Amino acid sequence: MFRSPYQFITVIMITILYCSISASAQPEQWDSYLSKIDGKPASILVDMGLMANAPDKRYPFLVITGPQAHNCDKNGIPASDEIETLERVLDATGDFLTGLTAKVLAGTYTHNCQRVNYYYVKDTTGIRNAIYRLYNRTYKDYKFVINIKQDPYWRNYLTFLYPSEETQNWMENNKVVTTMLQSGDSLTKQRNITFAACFKSDTARTAFSDFATGKGYTIQKSPTVKSGTHALCLLFSKYNYVQMDTLNKYTFEIKKEITKHDGAYDGWSAPLK
Repeated sequence: MFRSPYQFITVIMITILYCSISASAQPEQWDSYLSKIDGKPASILVDMGLMANAPDKRYPFLVITGPQAHNCDKNGIPASDEIETLERVLDATGDFLTGLTAKVLAGTYTHNCQRVNYYYVKDTTGIRNAIYRLYNRTYKDYKFVINIKQDPYWRNYLTFLYPSEETQNWMENNKVVTTMLQSGDSLTKQRNITFAACFKSDTARTAFSDFATGKGYTIQKSPTVKSGTHALCLLFSKYNYVQMDTLNKYTFEIKKEITKHDGAYDGWSAPLK
């Protein structure tokens, strides 16, 4: 499975509908990303907030279920006018499961004409037959997936749904770039791209500053914030185009070096043009 955006052959945008989801103990933090699996694009919507307590031993079983779209393109992407219907089916399934067992919705996976939810549940007694009845009674026009298994260590969440470090880096950069495009910036002009990092000691900040200078960055400011353990910050920049490939390379390298010095990365910004 290719989980890194660097490995995409094409970028395919998939409509993600954020729906009301059963609450777990920790705040929900939903995010989405694209992947390529078995040669076809896939979209993964995942609750990043579950990582704080994963694996949650109260929910040792995994239920994977959802409908297969009637209309898909050659890449297995459901037609946009059918996404809403598929989401209604998943909502009904989730509501139905609520009456059977305590559950946590970990993510939604769209691939190869299928849109399925990943639920971690407390008990599986009667779930398979109940879901069969639901689909055969209410959604008999749809084929559906149902897979129930033990997953006490939440391996499906930790190694499949949850994005890799490289993918998370792409997601962060993509959000900023998307905001700039939505603000009317064509991204065709070079500009100063300013990055921020904060450290616990001046020694660590100086060491990272030497690294950044050696990599061609220009040191702009070394501010000190009034609170927090990482109070000694650094602003540094490069004059370049705002391009995803370049930004992914910069930020991935920067983050690794910041971590070496027990620092905290604080993102990047660039003026609109």
